[in-house]
Amino acid sequence: MRVAACFAATAAALPADFPTVPMKGVDGPMRMPLYGLGTWQYNNTVAEQAVLDAFKLGYRHVDTATVYGNQVGVGKALAKVGLPREEYFVTTKIMGGFNATGTKENLDNCLKELNLSYVDLLLIHFPSDAQGKGGVTSRQEEWKALEDWAKAGGAKAIGVSHYCAHHVKDVQKVATVPIAVNQVEFHVGMGNAPDTATDDKDFMLSQGIVYQGFSSLCGPCPAPYNKELITGDLVTSIGKAHNKTGAQVALKWVVQQGIPVLPKSSNPAHQAENMDLFSWNLTAAEMAQLSGATTPPVSGGSSASDSGDCGIESVVV
Repeated sequence: MRVAACFAATAAALPADFPTVPMKGVDGPMRMPLYGLGTWQYNNTVAEQAVLDAFKLGYRHVDTATVYGNQVGVGKALAKVGLPREEYFVTTKIMGGFNATGTKENLDNCLKELNLSYVDLLLIHFPSDAQGKGGVTSRQEEWKALEDWAKAGGAKAIGVSHYCAHHVKDVQKVATVPIAVNQVEFHVGMGNAPDTATDDKDFMLSQGIVYQGFSSLCGPCPAPYNKELITGDLVTSIGKAHNKTGAQVALKWVVQQGIPVLPKSSNPAHQAENMDLFSWNLTAAEMAQLSGATTPPVSGGSSASDSGDCGIESVVV
C-alpha cells in the first residue's frame, strides 16, 4: 500500500517526507499522519511533558479526548513547541449520545481547553453515551451538529471511534461530510479476527474510511497479553533480524498495512523507538507470520472475538 499521500493538504502542512495516508477532509483530501502520540490515562501534567518530549523528537500528531481529562495539558504543550499551527496535527474526541446543543457545547469546550482555533480531526468517541444509550436518531443528530461545527471552521476532518458497520450506516444516511476515520483497537493477534472483533475493518476500508488503530501494543489488555507485543517470543525473534524491539515489530505490522497508530509513552527513549518505523520493512513471510497470530485477542468485549462495540444496537431511547 502506498504510504505517502500525493494529495495537496487542505489542512495540516506536515513536512513533505512525513509518513501519511490519504484522508477525506471537510473541504477535500488531507494527509493523515501514520503515527502519533496517544495520551489516554495521562493527567494534564504527564500529557504536557509527553507531548513536549515527543514533538522535540519529531512527532507532529497528538491524540486526546474529552474523557481523557488532559486536553488542557496537551494544549499547554502545543503552545510551547514553537511550531506554526499548520505544521502539526491534533485529534480529539467527544462522547456519543449528545443532542445538538450538547454536541456544540462539548466541541467548543475542546477548543477552549486545547487553546486552539481548530483541530485537524474531531471524532465521536462511541456510538452511544457512556451508559450505552443512544440509537439511530441520537447518532444522526450528533453527527449533523458535528458537521455544522466543522463547516464553521472547528475541524478540518471528522470521524468516529468504536463504530461498526451498522453505526456508520446510520450516519451515512444523513452525512454531507465524509466520515474520515474510524479509530478502533487493532494489533497483532487480530490479523484474522472476525468483524465483531475488528469493528468491520473491511467495510470501513470499502467506504474509503481510514481505519486507525489504538492499543496497537495491547497495553490495556489483561496479563499476560499486555506484554506479549513488547517482550513476547514472536515479535522479539522477528525484531532480532532487523535490530528492532518487539514493540517496533508490532507497530510496524500495523503501519506496513497503511493503518495509522497511536502508541502511548511518556518515556522519550520509547517515543523515539515508536516513531522509528519507516526506514525498514518486514518481509512478506514475517508479515504473514504476524498476521496469522491469534494472540493477543481484542480486549474490549466479552470474548476473544468480540470488541464489545458492535453489540451497541440501534435502540432509540
